[in-house]
Amino acid sequence: MQRVPVTAAVVGALLFTLAAAVPSAVDAKPRPKPSPTPTVAPSAGPTSTPGPSPTTDPAYLDGIDVSYHQGAIDWWQVAAADKRFAFIRATAGTLTADTAYAANHAGARAAGVKVGSYHFANPDSAINDAANEASWFLRNASITTGDLVPVLDLEVSNGLDPAALTGWAQTWLSQVSAATGVTPIIYTTPTFWSSSMANTDWFARNGYSVLWIANWTAAAEPSVPAGAWGGHGWTFWQHSSSGTVPGVTGPVDLDRFRGTSLPPSLFVP
Repeated sequence: MQRVPVTAAVVGALLFTLAAAVPSAVDAKPRPKPSPTPTVAPSAGPTSTPGPSPTTDPAYLDGIDVSYHQGAIDWWQVAAADKRFAFIRATAGTLTADTAYAANHAGARAAGVKVGSYHFANPDSAINDAANEASWFLRNASITTGDLVPVLDLEVSNGLDPAALTGWAQTWLSQVSAATGVTPIIYTTPTFWSSSMANTDWFARNGYSVLWIANWTAAAEPSVPAGAWGGHGWTFWQHSSSGTVPGVTGPVDLDRFRGTSLPPSLFVP
């Protein structure tokens, strides 16, 4: 038999043929499927750092009450501090008209702060005293459409017993209500009402359901006289007499409204 000479070309051809016929060890293993690329939601922008939690309960609106004692007030700063309403003293007794009333009333309204006017009662046993104080208040207070309804601040008795003082308050409230067409708010303290007014619930049961209670306490809720004001509870709460508010020099009374918005029933139509 004749031998074919083995050359480098022949050896290369044989190796190529064998490599094509037999798969490599790597190629013989199944390849794993590539992992899917995760879907990333588009960014909404840079992540912001959470601010401090609000210190005011969201169920309340904050406000203040003032008189000439606070001096000149920057009502734009008060409004920027989120004070939503202000009760402003107009008169006291039958002789005193608050010297800062007009400026405070106009300034608060211009800054968008809801305004209410109050009368500091100075009752006595003189004939027609309650009627005269009501007339004095109506003569000096600017009770206009969009204002909060007026307030009787009742916290001194000047020696009147509960029956006489109750009659005095009834006269003042009815006269102001008849003149303005709205039902005034009553401001008082739990102690005064319980003692000087014999804790009567007559007012709460006869249309004067809006109570502004002064109770400077660290408790979450104020003490409310007259059987929780005939079951109505408090509407406004003066919870401090020494607050600090931008725009007001020195201490100022701090108030809360129980609710998230002032209802139309609290405004002069």
